[in-house]
This record gives sequence, C-alpha cells and structure tokens, in this order.
Amino acid sequence: MQQVTVLIVDDNEVQRKVIEFNMAREGYAALGAGTIHDALLRISEHRPALVITDVMLPDGNGIELLERLMSLDPGLPVIVITAFGTIRMAVDAIKKGAYDYLTKPFEKEELSLVVRQALQGREQPQDTTRFGIIGESPAIKEILGIVQRIADADAPVLITGESGTGKEVVAQAIHAAGSRRGRPFVAINCAAIPADLLEAELFGYAKGAFTGALKDKEGRFAMADQGTLFLDEIGSMDIGLQPKLLRVLETGTVERLGDTGTMQINTRIVSATNADLRSLIRKGAFRDDLYYRLNVIPVNIPPLRERTEDIPLLARHFAAAYAHQGGLVISDEAMDRIVHHPWYGNVRELQNFIRRIAVFKGSGTIMLQDTAANLPEPVVPLEHQSSPAGESMDEAEKRMIVSALEKSGNNMSRAAQILKIPRHKLIYRMKKFGLKRPDKSA
Repeated sequence: MQQVTVLIVDDNEVQRKVIEFNMAREGYAALGAGTIHDALLRISEHRPALVITDVMLPDGNGIELLERLMSLDPGLPVIVITAFGTIRMAVDAIKKGAYDYLTKPFEKEELSLVVRQALQGREQPQDTTRFGIIGESPAIKEILGIVQRIADADAPVLITGESGTGKEVVAQAIHAAGSRRGRPFVAINCAAIPADLLEAELFGYAKGAFTGALKDKEGRFAMADQGTLFLDEIGSMDIGLQPKLLRVLETGTVERLGDTGTMQINTRIVSATNADLRSLIRKGAFRDDLYYRLNVIPVNIPPLRERTEDIPLLARHFAAAYAHQGGLVISDEAMDRIVHHPWYGNVRELQNFIRRIAVFKGSGTIMLQDTAANLPEPVVPLEHQSSPAGESMDEAEKRMIVSALEKSGNNMSRAAQILKIPRHKLIYRMKKFGLKRPDKSA
C-alpha cells in the first residue's frame, strides 16, 4: 500500500525534523521544506496529500503559502502552526482555507489527530470526471460541456458570476481538462494586492529595480509558463496597468520591472469578475480593447439561488468533506430549510455554513434545529437592496454603508459581511463618499 505523503514547512530545522519524525512514525511519507519556494518545488514534485506549515518563514509567511496552495488545489488540507497564536490570525487562516490551526507548543497527539481527520475528509470519493464541479442543474451541465469543448483551446476565457459562485473552480476545471493539466495553475486576486505592487507580482522584477528589490523575483506570468494564469477580480485592475496586460496578450512576451529584455511565454489566460465590465468601460475604469481580448470565450455561472437543484448535492458533499469520524448526514427537514435559504453568498456561504455545523457537531445528523442555530436571517447584499423612491444609487450606497457601520459597532470587517462585499471594496466606497474610517482604538 502506497504511503500518504505529508509536507512539513518550517525554517526551524529542529522543529521540522521532530514533526517529520512523528509523521513517519504514524506511517506517513514525511517531506520537509524550509521556505515557500522549496515548499512549492516539493509540491510540484511529490503532490503531497497534506501540508503542515509554520507562519513565520524566511521568504514570506504561512498564510501567503496557504493562499498559493488553495489556488493550486482548493481541496488540499493545510494545517497552520505558529508560536504567535492570535484569534485574528486563526480566523484569517481558516477563512483563507486552512483545515485547522494549532498554536505551539502542541502535543504530538494533537497534531496526529488533526492530520488523520484532515486526510479522512480528503479521501472522500470524488467524481474526477467532472473536475470538481458539483451540480446537476441545466446551468452546471452546460458549463461542464463548455469546459470540455474549450479545454484545449488556448483562447482567453472570461468567467463571470457573483462572489462565491465558484469561478475559480471552473477555471481549474478548464485547466485540468486540457493538455496543460500537468503544468502549473497559478492564481492571483487582482483586488487583494495594492495597485502599485500588482505589476511587480504579475511581471516580476530584476534585482535593484526599486528600493527593496534585493534579488530577482519571478512574476506570476513566468510561473504559469506552459500552464494557466487565473486573474481573479480582473475588474479591480488599475487602469494604468491594463495596457501592460494587453501587451502580454498581444505579443506573448513579458518584461520584468528593471529589466531591458523580454521573455517569451506560453501561458493561457483565464480571468474572472463579479463586476459588470461593460459598465466599468462606460465609466472609463476598464479598457474596451482589453475586455475584448479577455472575453474571447465567455462563461457565466448563475447564482446558487437560481439553481436550487444543486444545493442538496453541494450540502451533502461539504457534509462528507467536513465530517468527523462516523460521518455527517442531513435530515429531510434540515435540507428543506437549506434549499429554501437564498444563499446570497452562493456556494462559499453554503460551504462555510456546513463547515460551521461540522465543527460543533462533528458527526451524526444535521437536524432542523442545527440549521436554525447556525443559519441567521439572510442579509441582502448591497447590489440586491432596493432604495426609497427618488434616491440616487450613490445616496442609497452611502445610506447602506452608514447603516452597516452602525449595526456592526464601527467594525469594518463585520460591516463588510453585513453588506456582503469584500472589506477592500467597503474601504473604497467609504473613501468615495467621504466617510471616515473608524478609529482603530475605539
């Protein structure tokens, strides 16, 4: 029987060797890495079934590595460990896809238990012919058909849909279904990186290109050479950077910051957005020529509330993935409640809801009372809310933001959750309307 491979990422060699030794005693094939760079090399070579990573690493931190791993394989269990345990860091790790979070020092039995539970969820049977796309609705069947037809075409793909609908899952399916599947799938969220840093992240830079550029850095385009580059939230890309992306699409070449030469690349571009790019074009915030270059093959994912027949399949899938030993099933009454919830946060909201129940319940049957305790009244996202007669869109947005801040006690993250928009978009809109950010000390 083939051993299950576990990768331990920690720059403290003594601590890493101790965990490797304990994992080997548990019967796993244990690998070690001291940096994010080495970890990514080990992952490409050995395809581990689970990753254990420290937070503090020489070339970044474990949360950054976690985000990279989630873009490569959202189903890969990642356990984050650190000596600097804070609630904020723990929540951040879980929100970004970590299976669990342990604070050093911890008992070896504690880690062993978490590893076993994580791998049990990983080993749930999956229909690999569907490339991770779950659903039986006509919309999902159509998307699966599109994925199969366009997988080997190198033309750019633009995936549209609300937040949480699974745009990255579809992008990964396109990559996995085609001839590039053995090559890297590299993802980057254009809204999560400040505009002045996104260019360096995409194109890379040469040593000395700017203050702090102490060594050459490979950009995401180069990382994805021969593979696929997924540009999430492309509508958030700064208008000044868009011509440089357009040039890459037109010429197939990349120029690092501070470098006079160009590099030829063979990278398929798949982008995604929850924004109306045509509206952004009319406002002058997005280039029409770039839009037409990206939108060669359009794929739209409908919101979950418009394909309710997919909800039971997804709910059972997440219940199986997050259940502790003994399994987790959903009663008919609870499923009826789940199906009739509007799920404005789409698949992501449903996934987090099931995971929350699994954390507290562990195994057994999800009953109607479990859903009532863990499923709050639906909060209508900003873009779906109605306005009083005569109120302009800007006035409505400002009123809703002020209301959300009041309800949250001026907690920015909670206000963003109430409005069902990312925190960075809340900050942008507050600046737009001249609303001051709450005092952090308050």
